[in-house]
Parts: sequence; C-alpha cells; structure tokens
Amino acid sequence: MSDLFSSPEQPNVQRRAAAPAAAPSTRAQSRNNPVTRRRRRARRIRTAIIVVVTLALVGGAGFFVVKTVPGFFAKESVSEDYAGPGDGQVQVQIAKGASGAAIGAALAEAGVIKTQAAFTQAIKDYTAANGSEPNLQYGTYNLMKEMNAAGALSAMLDKSNLVQDGVTVREGLTIAATIERLASVTAIPAADFEKALENPEALGLPAEADGNVEGWLAPARYPFTNDSTAEQILSTMIAKQVSDLNELGVSLKEANTVLTKASLVEAEAPADGRGKVARVIENRLDTDEALRFDSTIHYIAGERTSNATTTAEQRQIDSPYNTYMYTGLPPAPINSPGRASIEAVLNPEEGPWLFFVTTNPTTHETCYSITFAEHTKCVAEYQEWLRDNPATTDPEGEE
Repeated sequence: MSDLFSSPEQPNVQRRAAAPAAAPSTRAQSRNNPVTRRRRRARRIRTAIIVVVTLALVGGAGFFVVKTVPGFFAKESVSEDYAGPGDGQVQVQIAKGASGAAIGAALAEAGVIKTQAAFTQAIKDYTAANGSEPNLQYGTYNLMKEMNAAGALSAMLDKSNLVQDGVTVREGLTIAATIERLASVTAIPAADFEKALENPEALGLPAEADGNVEGWLAPARYPFTNDSTAEQILSTMIAKQVSDLNELGVSLKEANTVLTKASLVEAEAPADGRGKVARVIENRLDTDEALRFDSTIHYIAGERTSNATTTAEQRQIDSPYNTYMYTGLPPAPINSPGRASIEAVLNPEEGPWLFFVTTNPTTHETCYSITFAEHTKCVAEYQEWLRDNPATTDPEGEE
C-alpha cells in the first residue's frame, strides 16, 4: 500500500486326587525296561517341541523362532513367499532408521510380501551376491500387493518407486521466510540453507544478481526427495526463476529490474490489481516521484506483517530500500515474486494512476487515483474501515 502516513480373587482350583503309589520294585523295573526308555525319550522330544511352539506363540515373532531354533522353522518360514511379481498398488511408509526386520514386518502387514522371514532372507541373498547390504532409504514407496520378497527389495532399491515429497513455496516470501518454510518441510536444518547461500555462485545465481539471492528463489511446488540437499534445493529454485524469465523474454541484464518491480507488485497488489499497480510503479518512476511503498519499509525492518501501514519513525530509517526517503526502485527485490506479477510488470495495464490504496483489506477493494486529492479521499475510506474493524487484519498479508 502506498502513501499511508498516518485387587484380584484367587481362582477356583480343583486338585486331582492323588494316584495310588506303585510298589518301588515295580517302578524300578519299569524304569530299566528298554521299551519304557524309548517312550520316555519320545515324550521328552514332544515336550520340547511343545515348549518351542509355545514360546513362539507367546513371543509372537517368527524371527524369534528362526533366531532361537535355527533350522527348525527357518526353512518353512522362508519358503512362505508369494510367487510374484504382484499386482495392484499399495503405498508403504518406512520409518527413518528402520531395520531390515522392521521393514519386512511393514511390508508383510501391508500385503506386499507374505512373511517377514522371506524379506529377511532376500536381504541375506542380496548381501551374499553383492558383497554389501542393500541401502534402503526411508520414506513412502509405491509397491504392489503379493510380490515375492526379492522383487519387493528390488523395487525399493529403485528410486523411481520412492514417493517424492512435494514442497510448496508460495509467492511473496523473502529469503528468510523461504528458508523457514523449506527447513520445516524437508527436515534440513535452516543452517544448511544459510551456509549454502554463502556461495551463491555455486548455486547457479547469475552474475547480474550481484550475489543477492533475494527474488531469485522461484515460488512453485517442487518434488524434492528425502535425500535432497540444501544446495540442490536452492539451485533448483534459482534455475526455475532463470528459466521462467527466459520463457518470458527477460534477459539477465534486465532481470534484476524486472524482479524488483515484480516483488513490489507481489507485496502491494490484490490478485486482480497486479496490472494497475505495475502501471502505478511505471508512472511514478516516469515522474521521478518517490514510490512510498510501505512494503519496502516492512522489508527493511524484517517484519512479516499484515499491517498495511507504517509509522513515521519507521519511514525515517535510512536505507536504500526506503521508498519514502529515496526515489526510484529499491536496489534489489524485496521477495520472490510469482509469474503473474512478473507478467504484470512486462505488460502493465494502461492508465494514468499515480496512487492506490486498498480501502477494504477483507474484500481487497482497491482505489486507484490520479491526483493526490483523490488519493486523500481513498485513504480516508481506508482509515474509516480501520476504525470499524479495529481487530481485523488483512488475511492475505498484503501491505
């Protein structure tokens, strides 16, 4: 906006009656009988098997049985695998740091493979064949139902089956706000992005930007993956801005001027008023009038605010970005403008306006004026709206 100054019970146990005692001589003879000895051995084996099975049921894990009693159930468990290759589609999320057993359990639960043991065996087979364990990445995978374990492992090693995490960076964000957004979504520390920005040339920033990345991080939805680095992300965003400018016929020599104007349009204009605000900028520059845009003052102060006004004290801050104090454009963009704002700058709407003010920030109704007297009346309408809506701020954060 421009020119605004202003406790359990015991169970019922039934005991068996004691059996009559056998004569000692009979018991001793029985114990030494070969047939009796064979029967005792058979009972002990059956008892051992029952104990193992019971432990497996209580422990609840085939992995426990395979690990504790090697060879007893291992062959049977591993053979329980689907023939593959599978059909349909299912997404399976693998947590960061998950073990091979945990991944196998997740795949079996999702119906991708038949048993966890089959996947564990697939990992062993892969390791034996390749001399190293498979390097599986955490994240979400697009897989099929009823795959054989080896096929599932192979599919997970194919990064094309890893669902890409989309990151949306909206228009009008400053570098600081963009880094905050990227760090919150990608889990890459903000410090990594800040470190990468120390070498803008390595990020592909054109020399014409004079080392200032502001305005060059193109707003868009990006399909970044879990293994993307801060450098890769920033480089991709800069490359997109360069590509967009090239598509629009903007040379790198004039890019800074176009992006600076577009950043002002992005900060100041309602969605349907970009062309008119772009024209106001041109008209003010042509008449050597100071732009007097409050958005530039908020930028100097590092403020992210929906307050459309500034204070007299703020407007006295000596900075080349102070469009109240200095005529002409700020030295560089104040945010990353979207394509619509860039297009508005390249094709501003025709008109004689020199002033504008959003008189109703809720509806974005904006008044455009030619003379200062007309503009004063429009400012009065905005001030009246402020009095009627003292607790209301602009939901879009327009300034």
